[in-house]
Amino acid sequence: VLNGRQLALKISANSVYGLTGATAGKLPCLPIASSTTSYGRQMIMQTKAEVESKYTIANGYTHDAEVIYGDTDSVMVQFGTNDVAAAMKLGQEAADFVSARFINPIKLEFEKVYFPYLLINKKRYAGLYWTNPTKWDKMDTKGIETVRRDNCRLVQTVIETSLRMLLVVTAFVAAG
Repeated sequence: VLNGRQLALKISANSVYGLTGATAGKLPCLPIASSTTSYGRQMIMQTKAEVESKYTIANGYTHDAEVIYGDTDSVMVQFGTNDVAAAMKLGQEAADFVSARFINPIKLEFEKVYFPYLLINKKRYAGLYWTNPTKWDKMDTKGIETVRRDNCRLVQTVIETSLRMLLVVTAFVAAG
């Protein structure tokens, strides 16, 4: 039920943003659209500040955490560990820690670990997707040629094969 409510709120917010942000639409109101994106940016910046100030060597952690990516509804944190189980534990702990600082009902959810992870630039990345610390679920790619439809099939296949080899070999070597 809560997941359904959360999804309904997200869809409603996206709809309001789309309706008010379309200058040629029926109800353009750029200040409303701008306030939506501004609030989202503020939450990402607050998350970044909270995570990077708590998860530090000075506070007893093995590495200084770094928020390496944040966009719209996600924040990706590099905790500095190659241990997927440890990264999952830190991710859940950080989600709970930051959620406690947001007003109710806003809540961060820990979803997954990417390891290894290749961040090309904004909205373009690839990595092995882990929801269980014993085996990766799939290779996940966003915004790169493996998922884009404006390239021929050969380009998609070559890049997907190369990425798979790079990521799986890197994960295998890191595991020892």
